Amino acid sequence: MLTDTQLQHFRTFGFVILRGLFTAHEVEILRAEYEAELDRVYAHAPFTGETRYWAMMLHPRTPLFASLLEDDRFCSVAEQLYGTDVLGIGADANRYVGDTRWHPDHHADPERDCYGIKFAFYLDPVDAASGALRVIPGSHGRAFHDRIRGSLESLDLAVADVPAYVCASCPGDVVAFDMRCWHASHGGAAGRRMCTCVYYHNPRGAAEEAAVRERARGARGTPAQYRREGDPLYPPEWLANPGGSPKRQRWLDRMAEFGYFELPAGNERRIANERRSAE
Repeated sequence: MLTDTQLQHFRTFGFVILRGLFTAHEVEILRAEYEAELDRVYAHAPFTGETRYWAMMLHPRTPLFASLLEDDRFCSVAEQLYGTDVLGIGADANRYVGDTRWHPDHHADPERDCYGIKFAFYLDPVDAASGALRVIPGSHGRAFHDRIRGSLESLDLAVADVPAYVCASCPGDVVAFDMRCWHASHGGAAGRRMCTCVYYHNPRGAAEEAAVRERARGARGTPAQYRREGDPLYPPEWLANPGGSPKRQRWLDRMAEFGYFELPAGNERRIANERRSAE
């Protein structure tokens, strides 16, 4: 969990840097899983430095990555911020090319989009000149968020010309940020390795639920967006929840409601029975 100081920092500025969250040994395992999985899923299109690659890392082939969503170092922070019914959405790996434009992952209006926290970590040292994450502090707040949108649309500014906090980091560090924050990167070499774990606030009410359903519709096309047509968004082994994790099952049931995927056969009957028992 975050300390009181870290929690205040996150709520005020929209981000916090968690230094040394991974051990050196864990970093080496993450690097090995990253390289093996991206080489595997992109065997048909070896990396040339021209196009970003992306992969969901919840497969049995990537056991450390696949464990992170249920790891207390991440999950307890998300629950501290959004409640124990927070939803674990995914853990992924990215091979980036070039600058990343200024953007928020989610809109600041909860009736137009969902919201939550992203934990980002790089597998190599990054700073202002080599692609470190840049965040505009406080831009998770709706009024400031919308003002920045208007300014960026009207001004022709390079990424580095926008005042921001540069989250320089070393392998093992993790940057946690509200997904409504405006963020970008500048100067990174082609192929820089950045990974994330994502959690969403569990929507409440028809408007918020509709926003998450819209997000789910777009998310299902992510593999095709990154040149992996025909691949599922989530590995079937993760959806099957072979270890019977109650936390994961709660996520799966709720996410299936929103249309992220169809659960394995038998789950719909189980969910219906559980609902009847609760009535």
